[in-house]
Amino acid sequence: MSTPPFRRTYDFRGPLDEAWEAIPEEGWTFDTAPGAARLANTTDGNAEIYLRPCAVYGDTYQFALAPGDLSGVFAFGFQAGFEYIRFELDLASGELAARTHEFHKAQPRLDRRVAAPRSSIALIRERDDLPGLPYEGSRVTLLIDGGEAAVLGQIDFLPESIFMFSLRGKGQVTLSSLTIAGPERPRPEFVNVGVWQQSIKPTTAENVDALIVGVRQAAEAGVEILLTPETSLTGLRPLDPELSDRALVASELERFSRAVSEVPDAPHTLTGFPEWVDGACVDGSDLPEVKVNAHRFVRPDGSVGPMMAKVHSCEEGLWHGRAFNLQRVRGVEVALGVCHDARYPDVWATGVMGGARLCLHPAAGGTASGSIPTMAAEYGGRGSALDAYWVCVNAGGGGAIVYPNSNRKHPDTVLAVTRDMTEDNPTYPDYSSMGDLLAHKRIRLWDATGCYPMRTLRSGRAGYEAWSRLVPEIRDV
Repeated sequence: MSTPPFRRTYDFRGPLDEAWEAIPEEGWTFDTAPGAARLANTTDGNAEIYLRPCAVYGDTYQFALAPGDLSGVFAFGFQAGFEYIRFELDLASGELAARTHEFHKAQPRLDRRVAAPRSSIALIRERDDLPGLPYEGSRVTLLIDGGEAAVLGQIDFLPESIFMFSLRGKGQVTLSSLTIAGPERPRPEFVNVGVWQQSIKPTTAENVDALIVGVRQAAEAGVEILLTPETSLTGLRPLDPELSDRALVASELERFSRAVSEVPDAPHTLTGFPEWVDGACVDGSDLPEVKVNAHRFVRPDGSVGPMMAKVHSCEEGLWHGRAFNLQRVRGVEVALGVCHDARYPDVWATGVMGGARLCLHPAAGGTASGSIPTMAAEYGGRGSALDAYWVCVNAGGGGAIVYPNSNRKHPDTVLAVTRDMTEDNPTYPDYSSMGDLLAHKRIRLWDATGCYPMRTLRSGRAGYEAWSRLVPEIRDV
């Protein structure tokens, strides 16, 4: 039998990795030792453990049970937002119930007695048909001691999820190992993301000089994807003649690209500048060419990636692209919206439907002011409606990298901010500029499932057909 492309076995001989949210609360414990992880619950509540390995179709989760007492109701299964597929197995009697979030179907979906487990429990999730719907669902097979104990199909459940197991009420179970095996994950596990908070300079040349400094600092910090503010190459100076000087913009882009190519381990750097496109490509245009608020990744070798543009209404003298943005950079799908696009969650939601779990928001929206704690708290919920990472930077101050949703492992979703957003600011708690600044964080992309936009996409036949026409194709950088 061939080895699956993805395989991870936990035998508890070392510390648990970043996939685990195993944080006991009062009344229950999860103790690990080489070859044994004991979950014990002395309460009538739930002792819940979550794994975030980005569970996908084709995955098998196998618990190897250590010898010893098995008691209580062992619950396990898949979860994405408020959706779930959950098996509840009485470890002593073999009473089994399977429940899902599908309350248009009788619950529990399955209720029977099976053989009580002695050595192993496994759960396999595969694609399945959903009669009457244009998208696929899930089929889950339960194995006990290697034999098929139950099959549940035609589950209207999202394609990506996390995994959980728990003891519901008093009981105990000891695992000798947990193995996850399946196909390749849809994106890298980790990426180091940075923001270069660069204020607007008086000239394009000065803006490019500052960008080069930012790329150098980011490279030294190991940043792989770097976000810079809206129109960072030129600075957002709508009425300045330089922004209409095509030759100057082109030459300064070439200078910046050449400088990037000379920086060892340079990141993919998202930068913005005015760009002229064929008027025929812009609905309703009566001009032969339209100047748009455009952004492109500059690759580490200095070459320039495909254009993305601001989606909605723009600044004086600049128009927008009227297309949602979805690109793949370093194997990571990203969705982009610019400044004023923040008012329109569809800008990022359509990209998340297409696979993005990293949402980028460059801005140049005025000068930041007010209470730093208030500003930081406002960042906290930016990714929650998308169940995706949110990365923002503003030329006027304030940059942040935000985790998708709070949980016991990440109660504070703001993972990183620029120094001007911390107590290092000499005017703290009031905001004042501290000049151009870098912030970065190594983030775990597998923690995000994109569940809320994905459910919008899969909201029945009419919804699926409408939204799938709007989801952009992924463009590789």
